[in-house]
Amino acid sequence: MIESLGIMKLPVFCGRDCGGNACPLLASLENGRVVGIGHNPAAGEFLRGCPKGFALPAQHYSPHRIRQPLIRKGPRGSGRFVESSWEQALALIAEKLAACRADHGALSLLCLSSAGSTGALHNTEKLTLRFLRATGGCSAVKGNYSSNAAAHALKKALGLDYLRSGFDPATVDKAGLIVLWGANVLEARLGAELPARLVQASKRAVSIVSIDPRRTGTGRILGAEWIPILPGADSAMMYALLFLFLRFGAVEKSYLDARVAGFDRLASFVLGRSDGQPKDPAWAEKRCGVEAKKIEELARRWISAKPVMLIPGYSIQRTEKGEEAMRLCLALQLASGNFGLPGASTGSINNKLPGPRVGSLSEGEAGGEGAAIPVLRWPDAILGDYAPLKSPIKAVYTAGGNFLNQGADIRKNIRAFESLDFAVCHELFLTPTAAYCDVVLPAASPLQKEDIGIPWGGNYLLYKPRVLPLEGMERSDYDIFAELSSLMGGEDAFTEGLSESQWIHRFIAESEIRDVDAFKTSGIYFGREQERSGLGDFAADPVGRPLKTASGKVELDSPFWGGFTWPAPASRPGRSSHAGPPRAKTAGAGVALASGASVARSPRSDQSPPGEALDTYTFLLISPKERLRVHSQWGHRPDEILRSRLVVNEGEAGQLGLADGQELELFSASGSTLIRLSLSPDIMPGVVSIYEGSWCSDDQGRPVPGSANYLTSTLGTEESISCVMHGIPVRLRLPGSA
Repeated sequence: MIESLGIMKLPVFCGRDCGGNACPLLASLENGRVVGIGHNPAAGEFLRGCPKGFALPAQHYSPHRIRQPLIRKGPRGSGRFVESSWEQALALIAEKLAACRADHGALSLLCLSSAGSTGALHNTEKLTLRFLRATGGCSAVKGNYSSNAAAHALKKALGLDYLRSGFDPATVDKAGLIVLWGANVLEARLGAELPARLVQASKRAVSIVSIDPRRTGTGRILGAEWIPILPGADSAMMYALLFLFLRFGAVEKSYLDARVAGFDRLASFVLGRSDGQPKDPAWAEKRCGVEAKKIEELARRWISAKPVMLIPGYSIQRTEKGEEAMRLCLALQLASGNFGLPGASTGSINNKLPGPRVGSLSEGEAGGEGAAIPVLRWPDAILGDYAPLKSPIKAVYTAGGNFLNQGADIRKNIRAFESLDFAVCHELFLTPTAAYCDVVLPAASPLQKEDIGIPWGGNYLLYKPRVLPLEGMERSDYDIFAELSSLMGGEDAFTEGLSESQWIHRFIAESEIRDVDAFKTSGIYFGREQERSGLGDFAADPVGRPLKTASGKVELDSPFWGGFTWPAPASRPGRSSHAGPPRAKTAGAGVALASGASVARSPRSDQSPPGEALDTYTFLLISPKERLRVHSQWGHRPDEILRSRLVVNEGEAGQLGLADGQELELFSASGSTLIRLSLSPDIMPGVVSIYEGSWCSDDQGRPVPGSANYLTSTLGTEESISCVMHGIPVRLRLPGSA
C-alpha cells in the first residue's frame, strides 16, 4: 500500500482470461472510490498492463451492473426478470438442481463454466466444477476454445514436456529474427511482458516479420514486414519453408536423428516422394496466397539469422487443420536448428513454462462423472446430438462465461438453452447467456475479491487485497457456492471449513514465497529464473535429458503425410460459377462451399455490381480479438459491445461496387447475419474480418446482428474437435435477396 496526498494506492490485477490474466496494476483510491488504474512500478520496466485492465473502474461502477438476484418471469431470452432476495434465489437453485439429479441422474446437470475470472481462488471454471462435484456430481466439458488444437498437437509431439516448451519474454533480447505467425501480441497480449519486449526489439532494429491475413496493430507499431497469407493455409507455406530448408542443405541429419522421431516421413511428404507432389514455393503460392519468391526470401533469412524467435499465435490453430500448423511450427524450429536455443523458441505456445510454486483451489473429486463433452459440442450434447453422451442434459450451471454468445453457431446455442429445464448463471451484466437463464446471480467485480494472480505467462505471482467492499447485493463466486453447498449438504467438501481469506493464507503458506509482507505490500513476487528457454536442456543434451515421450525425442506424426492432398487452388476465395449459398452438412461431416465451384486467384480485377452476382463471390472469414475488450466482457459499454462491422479490403470492395457503411447479409454454411461494411487497406483481398465478442442480443433480450458466431459451426477439426474460427468460407448478398 502506498499513500500520497490523500490517495491510497493498492496492488491489483484483472484476473481475466485475456492473454495476460495477471498484469501488475495499482488502483488509486480517494475517499473510498477507485479514481484510476495504472502500472505497478514494482513490476519493473517490461511487465505492463493494458486498456482492458485500466477499464476496471468503468466496469465496476457501471450503472448496467446486476446488483440483485434475478428470477426469470418472461420467455427465455426476453430479458424479463424480477428482483429477488438471496434466500429466495438460492432456495430455488437448490430445489431445481436436486430435482434434476433425482429425476434424470447427476449427469443430466452440465457444468458449463469458463475462466472469465481467474486466480488461485476465484477461478470460476474450477469453482463451479468443485461445487457441483461436492453436491452430487455433474457432466462437464473438456478442452477449451482458445488453444485446443495446439494442446492436442503439442501433447502428442512432446508428451508431458509440452508444459515446459515455451520461453521467457526476456530471451527475446537475444533474437536475430522474430517471426510473428498469426500472433497479434500487442493487442491479444500473449503475456504481460512480451509486448514491451517486442517493442524494445523493434527499437534495436531487430528484423520482425508478421505473417497474417491482416496488417495488425502489432505489425504497425513494431514496423514489422507484413506477409499477407490466406487464413487456414499456414501449413502450406510451412511445408514450402521446410522444402527449402531441405533443398538448401540447411538441415543437419545427425542433429535431427538425435532429437526427432518421424522427421523422415515429413521430409518424404514435403519433397513429394510419398505422393509425387513436391511442396515447393510455387505449389504453396497457389494455396496460401504468398508469392513463391517471398517464401524463398524468408527461408534464406531464417537460415542465416539464427537464433530465430518463432512466435505462433493461437489464430493459426483455430482453423480447419490447426493441429498441423502447430506440428509444423515445431518442425520448422527443429529443421533450422533453432529448437530450444536462447533467443529462439521451440515453436510451441510461448507461455508453456512453470511458474513459481503456489497453492490453488482444486476442482474436487470427479466421483461418478461420465465422459466429458468436447467444449465445442456442448449445444449438440444438450440437444441430444452428441452420441457418446448417455444421459440427456436437462440443466446448466454457468459462471465466468458467455457461452451462448461465444460458442460456435449462435442459433443452435439458443435452441439448446430453450430446451433446458433449468439454467443458472453468475454475472456482472445481463449478457445474452444470462438472458436465457432462469436465475441470474450478481457477481462481485475483480476489485472486490482478494486473490493471488497466476499469470498466463511469466515467472511471477501477483497479490491483490479486496480493494472495494461489497456495495449492493453482489457476492463473490466462492461465497455463492459456499452457501449453496451448505443448503445442499456439500459444504464440508466445498469449503473444507475455510473462508476466502483463510484459503489465500493457505495458498501462500504452500508457496515458495518467504517474505509474505513484501509480497502483499508490493503485490508481486518474482521467480528466480527470468530467462528460460523451454526444452533447452533437451536440445543441448538429447541423450542425457530425454523427453517424456516413448522415444525420448520429439515425435512428429500426422495423418496428412501419407499422401494427403492439401486443398487445391479451387478452394481459394474469389468468383464461383455457383450462385447459391454455401452448402451446409450435418455434424460429423466437413463444411464446404458447393462442389464444382471454380475460384479465381486473388487479387482480382473483374468488375461486378452488388446484387444477384455478388453471392457467387467467396471470401474467407476471420474473427480476431479486439484490443479494448476481453472476448464479450464489455457489458459496461453496451453501445460498443452491440456494434459490429465486417472489414473488407478497400480495393476489392471497389471492384465489387461495395461502399463503406453499406449493410449486407453475410452467410456461411452454418448461418447468416446482417452487418455493415468497413473498408480497409490493412486486410488482404479475399479475406473479411469481424471482431469476435460482439453480443447477439442486448440487455432487453432484443436480437442484434453482426456476431461472428452466427457463421461458425460446432463440427470442429477432424483431428481433435477443436474450434474453427478462421478461414470460414462466406459470401455476401443484398438483404432480403435470398
